[in-house]
Amino acid sequence: MSLEIRNLSFGYTSEPIFEGVSLKVKKGEVACLLGPNGAGKTTLFKTVLGLYKARQGQVLINGKDVSNWGRRDLAKEMGYVPQNHIPPFPYSVIDVVLMGRTAHINNYAVPSELDLQIAREAMENVNIAYLEDKNYTEISGGERQLVLIARALAQQPQILIMDEPTSNLDYGNQIRLLSHIKRLAKQGLSIIMSTHYPDHALYCADKAIMLKDGQIICSGTSEEVLTEHNLSKIYGIDVQIMNTVVKNGEQKKICIPVVA
Repeated sequence: MSLEIRNLSFGYTSEPIFEGVSLKVKKGEVACLLGPNGAGKTTLFKTVLGLYKARQGQVLINGKDVSNWGRRDLAKEMGYVPQNHIPPFPYSVIDVVLMGRTAHINNYAVPSELDLQIAREAMENVNIAYLEDKNYTEISGGERQLVLIARALAQQPQILIMDEPTSNLDYGNQIRLLSHIKRLAKQGLSIIMSTHYPDHALYCADKAIMLKDGQIICSGTSEEVLTEHNLSKIYGIDVQIMNTVVKNGEQKKICIPVVA
């Protein structure tokens, strides 16, 4: 399933937060959105999800404009992982993950055994089955992030939007999550994620988009976009892209800041 953004713009007042953003992510692709704080990444995601009303432009799923779709229909197609989330009540972890099944459950109905099975499978996918009966408000920030990812997977979406999904995760869990994102794409999901780490985009992205001051600076394949010049332009520091050889002999690119 493909997601296309056409000339999308949004602003709270007369000043736009972002404008003229266009992007297409095909089935099985990972697109990484990079940009400094305040560039408009989170606001763009919320506009794509229909949480904010766009000033102009379109969001299309498989070529169909979703501007008139209901929340339930959108939730069946697009899953969202926010940067962080603090619930108003001390739900158990399994209850938080089961919330991802809401779009598939009729009003006033309760989750079925199938819903519970899907929620547990989502937790196993991100290796947090051991947290099932824990209080969500009492687990670590990194564990909460994994719970939010499991909740999105429990929706069984075809498109996954992830706002800095590695935030609060330790280094090992960051890499395990990125590997899982690559596996999900191979299974057919279309994935858009934001990140502050060029190495994460180099590791898993098919496409990359750079956003600064509400404008797309450049977009294209990760090879085309993730260059020393472009990264220096959006972050205001010198960087160097280097090739390194990993254990299996495969070459990988890494980004190193050049600090005087």
